[in-house]
Amino acid sequence: MESRPGRTGEPRSKGFWDREVGGLPLRVALPVVLALVTSVGIAVTTLWSGAPQPTASAPAGPTGPSLVPLPPPVSPPVTTTATSAAPTTTASTAPPSTTVSPKPPAGPSLPARVVTMLDDITAVFEQGKTTPQYATVVDDHDGCGFKAGWASFCTARGDVFTVVSQYTDAVPDNPLRRFLPTLQKLGESHSDDTGALGDAFVNDWRTAAGDKRFDDIQLRVGHELFLTPALAIANQLNIRSALGAEDLFDTALMMGPSSSDCDGLPKLITETIIEASGTPVSGVTEQAFLTSFNQVRVKHMRNPCTPGRQKVWSAAVDRVQALQQLADKNCWNLSPPLTIGADFNLTIRTPSE
Repeated sequence: MESRPGRTGEPRSKGFWDREVGGLPLRVALPVVLALVTSVGIAVTTLWSGAPQPTASAPAGPTGPSLVPLPPPVSPPVTTTATSAAPTTTASTAPPSTTVSPKPPAGPSLPARVVTMLDDITAVFEQGKTTPQYATVVDDHDGCGFKAGWASFCTARGDVFTVVSQYTDAVPDNPLRRFLPTLQKLGESHSDDTGALGDAFVNDWRTAAGDKRFDDIQLRVGHELFLTPALAIANQLNIRSALGAEDLFDTALMMGPSSSDCDGLPKLITETIIEASGTPVSGVTEQAFLTSFNQVRVKHMRNPCTPGRQKVWSAAVDRVQALQQLADKNCWNLSPPLTIGADFNLTIRTPSE
């Protein structure tokens, strides 16, 4: 090997990136600092979006959101082409040969059909069906208590109380109203005890699911609790694809949307930023970032810090595998017919057919 010129034993001078900051070379310290700053911003945004806001009583017969806002691209205008290639910072739903402005007047949005597709994928993951199952009630003894409805709302997490409370605002005379005090107590104490609810609650929930207003409220609450915070983080990361939104939505729904959830979405994003050495904002491709995110998520599912989830979550890594398979197949727009693979092997032909 040819030796470098210079006197024997003379130490090589340090370049700019080799200078140490806090005991670490600058080339190592800088990405870590950037990751920490970004993660703090994500946590603040998530906490702010989750802060209590004044709300009005739910109107009778709600229909749920038809459009969920997404942020404008942060990159310069680019011309998209009709292709199934991996996503860039351009909105994945842009039509062929269309120039996308970085600041469109009203901002892009997630179309109603995409939101419906996300709801159907949730049904595949939660109930093994291609359409939402509003009447389902199960107790997996995993710390959630009863998991009820399309999004497996938890009695121990307060989700079920929120659904029943909003339903009661819209339909005061409903069979579930009598359970509100018990549901509130279970949610506030994070108790998974279902004894005080019993078979009567199960039967009344199934009866209520025959009312379309109740089903619509389930969708609305699921979007408020899980999809909205997931999209807030997608905004900050500049994740643009429908599949990327689904990755974050499913994680928030299953593992928690808050920075207080030790296996929750903000925690996983923070770890992914470090693992991927950045975000789509800083130049990491969305495809590479989401691949790292899925890997981080699987690690948490196999070894969660959330009590009671070890058995159930470790058995559910197939939902992450199914999402990664969609990425590998370049199904970034989630256009039907869409086959959810892994252990599910179900095809959504028409969203909520």
